[in-house]
Amino acid sequence: MGGSNCPETPRQKMVGMMYLFLTAMLAINVSDQVLDAFEIIDDGLKKTIETFTEKNKERHNDFAVASQENAKKVAKYYDAAKQISAKSDSLCQYIHYLKGKIVRVAEGPEFDMETQHITKKNNIDAAAQVLDLQKYGYKLKDSIIGYRELIGSIVNDSTFMHAVESLLDTSEPKKKSADAPHLNWVTVRFGHTPLVGALALLSKIQIDVKTAESDVLNYLYAQIDAGSFKFNKLVPKVIANESYVLKGDTYQANIFMAAMDTLQNPEIVVNGIGKVTQFKDNMGVMRIPANRVGPAKYSGYINYKMPSGVYQKFPFDFNYTVGEPSVTISATKMNVFYVGVDNPVSISAPGFTADQVMPSIDNGKLIKSGSNYIAKVTKPGKSVITVKVKMSDGSSRILNKMDFRVKMLPDPIAVVAGKKGGNISKAVLKSQAGVFAKMENFVFDLKYTVRSFTISSVSGGYTRDEKSKSWRFTPAQKKLLSGAKTGQKVYIEDIIARGPDGKDRALPTISFKIK
Repeated sequence: MGGSNCPETPRQKMVGMMYLFLTAMLAINVSDQVLDAFEIIDDGLKKTIETFTEKNKERHNDFAVASQENAKKVAKYYDAAKQISAKSDSLCQYIHYLKGKIVRVAEGPEFDMETQHITKKNNIDAAAQVLDLQKYGYKLKDSIIGYRELIGSIVNDSTFMHAVESLLDTSEPKKKSADAPHLNWVTVRFGHTPLVGALALLSKIQIDVKTAESDVLNYLYAQIDAGSFKFNKLVPKVIANESYVLKGDTYQANIFMAAMDTLQNPEIVVNGIGKVTQFKDNMGVMRIPANRVGPAKYSGYINYKMPSGVYQKFPFDFNYTVGEPSVTISATKMNVFYVGVDNPVSISAPGFTADQVMPSIDNGKLIKSGSNYIAKVTKPGKSVITVKVKMSDGSSRILNKMDFRVKMLPDPIAVVAGKKGGNISKAVLKSQAGVFAKMENFVFDLKYTVRSFTISSVSGGYTRDEKSKSWRFTPAQKKLLSGAKTGQKVYIEDIIARGPDGKDRALPTISFKIK
């Protein structure tokens, strides 16, 4: 019995044949020469026992070496091997004790079988008396069953255990007929058996015990690496903690050896995509279109064939970020903020997500507006925007700073009919609703509201002034305009306009000439 299919070795076949021959010869009356031959056979069996004992010691040395290399991995199997060998040694010592007891019953209580030559080889009562009448044979049977059950509690292999049960068989013999006498495991082997034959049979049991021990030790030793993966290629790999590193920061990566089996490609399944079909150097190549900006995640599993032949799923998941291709181009001389208005600011940090970017301003405040920001500055002079980013370890780093000049808003101009002075027909002037203020050649689309103004013109030979407390022409002002003559000048003055910053501004006078 050995290996997964437990084939018999030549030595085991020889021992089995001798056992069959011995059993057949014991059934008949044999001569002294034949009994001498059985003594020689028993001596050979004893040498076989010594050979198995040495072989099992060598296997224990192998366990000890393996335990020094990886005690945690080997401990389970080494402890089981020690338990099996202790039981095997105890059982063989007990059988040796039975041999001495049987010999002393035949030769006398002072007989020493280690130093004296057996003379009563043909005694057919001693073995039966000790093993059957005194019940030692039944204790031996129970010990063999216990040894077999111990092996069964350690070895989880039905084929292996079938061979063990065959080798350490203690089943009762079947009756050949209904009226045949009942024979049990002890009586069929040792009833009316010559002394030398009983000793040979007991030696045969010792060999069976040591054979089982040897096979179990080999089985346990093989199990140390039975569940280990078999790889035939090592590849150096570098995995960085961050794919984007700031100047002045530290680049950190894990460097290790990855083992792979080039004889098989694992089955890789990505959720929502399906099986990975492209491989390079036994590594699956996955491609996911980056269609949306922002954080992304994928997951799946690798279906890998274990050493036992069973496939096991190993799940995985991974997070990554998709960013817009970006480049920043700015005219540094034009970095200007205006007090009192919303100053749009675009802030981006390539390589970082929006939630990692933390901008701040030292003059006013920054307000998030969609994917951009609004800067609201409070006083003219200077403003600095500082951009920090949050790192994966929770710390923050200053990515950049930018200075801005801060100015007050420029004054608008006053217009009527879209004109800021010059010739105008009386009909056009009379048809206007009022005076407007607008920004001329300014980047911001700002709204100023005229709060008051005065129209001054000559009427009846006297200069008259008519005031409006809004942007609209008053009835009195319209009457004054109706009386204007061709070539006469009309002045719109004392114009006050209020801008988005809430401040009032005095605007220059508008002069029109009636045509």
